[in-house]
Amino acid sequence: MVSNIQEQAGTRNVARHDVIANRSRGQHTSPPKLKFPKSKTLLWIGAAAVVVLFALAYFFLMPVAEVTNVRRGTAISAVYGTVRIEPAFVVRVRAQNDGFIRLAEPFSAGRGAIGKDVQRGELLATIADEETSRQLKQARTDLQAAVDRAALPLPSSELLKAAEDNLQRLEKVVSSGNVPAVEYQKSKSEVNRLRGVVETERIERDRNLKSVEETAKKLEAEMKNAEVRSPIEGILTNVQTIDGELVSDGNELFTVSSRKTYVRGEVNEEDVGEVKPGMKAKVQLYAYRTRTFTGRVTSIQPAADPTTQRYTVVLEMENPPDNIMVGMTGEMNIITGVHENALLVPTRALLVDQALVANGGMVQRRTVNVGFRTLDYSEALDGLAEGDRVIVSDQDKFHSGQPVRQRMINAPPPPKAP
Repeated sequence: MVSNIQEQAGTRNVARHDVIANRSRGQHTSPPKLKFPKSKTLLWIGAAAVVVLFALAYFFLMPVAEVTNVRRGTAISAVYGTVRIEPAFVVRVRAQNDGFIRLAEPFSAGRGAIGKDVQRGELLATIADEETSRQLKQARTDLQAAVDRAALPLPSSELLKAAEDNLQRLEKVVSSGNVPAVEYQKSKSEVNRLRGVVETERIERDRNLKSVEETAKKLEAEMKNAEVRSPIEGILTNVQTIDGELVSDGNELFTVSSRKTYVRGEVNEEDVGEVKPGMKAKVQLYAYRTRTFTGRVTSIQPAADPTTQRYTVVLEMENPPDNIMVGMTGEMNIITGVHENALLVPTRALLVDQALVANGGMVQRRTVNVGFRTLDYSEALDGLAEGDRVIVSDQDKFHSGQPVRQRMINAPPPPKAP
């Protein structure tokens, strides 16, 4: 009995020992089986995050290229030149005598008056000449006195009238013999003498009046020369004197320019042979960057500027702006040829005959056979295809095979056939 109890107790101890052993083995083996999968997932997530961060960093650190599409349109052959708005007439007003100048009230500000409108004959200044002014005043007084005297009878006219009346009376009675013939002849001689005296007085009076008139006119002309007036209607564009300055005959005092203007273009010697009167031109003034004007060549000056060797082309602008001003500058393209449905690339995308294309995010260098060329667009005869994305700025920062991000920009509208 006792032995059975001991066997059962031993059996229970063995079972308990096996359970404890199994539990001990479970504690040592189960934790790695539970934690290992979690660590592997975190590693994959971390690795993916790092890759994404590197990809994002690479993408955002990648240089950005400004691109635009190659497209079809009208290609234009043009001669490039610079333009300047010039007045149609320029008159330099000079002094006609010596003296101290006094500016007229509207122009008393001197150079501050530049840009003011002036009318034809408007007084700009006077050149003070006090001596001539005094002489003119005296001459006008003398002239008025001479005119007043000319309105009075001549000094001997009364004596002549009396002598003529006496002669008429003697003529009536001489035939009756009551008056000696000698007395009649004496009276007749007196009348003739007095007529001569009156005629002499008339000649002297007329000569004196004419002399005084001529003196007054001469002094008035001198005073008129002292008045500096605008010879044309226009704009005061220069003042080369100051109020109170002593000036000499012939000194340049003012410059007056007409309001009417024209476009003066300049082209290089190698291009002028292609330009003909009547050709159309596209003109862009720096003061109106968003507008393009149409002009027409009216003439070509036959001689080049001796310094620049550039030729002057005169253009007439169609529908110029209302506030166009003398001195405005800009650029022009004189149209010498047109190709329809041509492949157009922005001219600023070309480095001579090279272009950088950013198709697929990778830079490629292309050699372009260029046809017609203008400021905005050039004709690509080969080397580019329609839809190619060409880099239009900072081309020196990119090289062939370089990955880039692209930023599409709006190119100017392609030209239209003139």
